[in-house]
Amino acid sequence: MTVRGAGAIALAAVLTLGACGTTFVDESVDPRDTVVPTTTTTLPPVNPEAPLPVLLDEIELRMSTLDELIIDDDLAALDEYARIDELWVAAERQIRSNDPDDLFNFEQAIELARSGAERLRPADASKGYKIIVDVIDDYLAR
Repeated sequence: MTVRGAGAIALAAVLTLGACGTTFVDESVDPRDTVVPTTTTTLPPVNPEAPLPVLLDEIELRMSTLDELIIDDDLAALDEYARIDELWVAAERQIRSNDPDDLFNFEQAIELARSGAERLRPADASKGYKIIVDVIDDYLAR
């Protein structure tokens, strides 16, 4: 069989198979009537005057499940990281005013959470969580 013959057979097969299906359009259904359920959760704003241990506990709690959220629902992970960041802004201000030398390890953990959520890297979020647990324990033990 020549190349030309094989091409003709392929073309005939495509044309024949393309004519096999019948498409039905249900005119009674309007796609604009389709309702997609949505849920919204509005969290109260972070209180910048909240006690530091309360802020750090919530950061730790939220970071504990961030890696799983990245795997299951990347948009929810971004929302969760946004809340972690809000909490961090309040906590950072307090740490910076009292113990600025202790910021680096906190920032390292928060940065790993950020890169995990934004780059869809659950391992980064998991590392950040492990770091934040130790850093918080050490910081609050003083």
